[in-house]
Amino acid sequence: MASPENEKGRSKSKKKGREVERVQVLKHYDTFYGQAPPGLIKEEEEHPEDCIPDLPENREAREFLSKAPSKGLWMPLGKEVKVMKCWRCKTYGHRTGDRECPLFVTGNAEIEKFRYIHEDPMHNFISEKRKAEKLERVQQLQALLALSDSSTSSDSSSSSSDSSSDEKQKHKKRKKKSHHKYKKKRKHKH
Repeated sequence: MASPENEKGRSKSKKKGREVERVQVLKHYDTFYGQAPPGLIKEEEEHPEDCIPDLPENREAREFLSKAPSKGLWMPLGKEVKVMKCWRCKTYGHRTGDRECPLFVTGNAEIEKFRYIHEDPMHNFISEKRKAEKLERVQQLQALLALSDSSTSSDSSSSSSDSSSDEKQKHKKRKKKSHHKYKKKRKHKH
């Protein structure tokens, strides 16, 4: 037979269990019913154009960003989406050193020239060709000087051939000058 103390202990544990259950139910009501239903409070969506100030000079950049895709690495119409501000011209859409900047050429003329020279695959070929042409011209001029020196030594011996040789040299110089001008024009056309 059950002792009265045992029954009291069981009834106390039953009461405690019921109280715990009630507390659980109340917590459930509080957490579930105390909050607003999902969708009632609208969460603010992040718009990429909001990071750019709404000023008239930034209107185009904001408009482009509002229509640009926000997920993935797409480049709509091949245009790169950049949310950055240039320190030089103070506009959005490019960085300080980018070529899109209207002030790019002002500070980087020498750097850009250096880059162009060293990235151009034809630069070495063209420079070698120019050096070869210069050497060829120098050799031609030296040959002419040697001819003129030899002709002046022979001219001193004969004064009658002096006037005819001068005319020939003048004619050669004119012909060479006109040929040189023709070459320059051809170079500029290409």
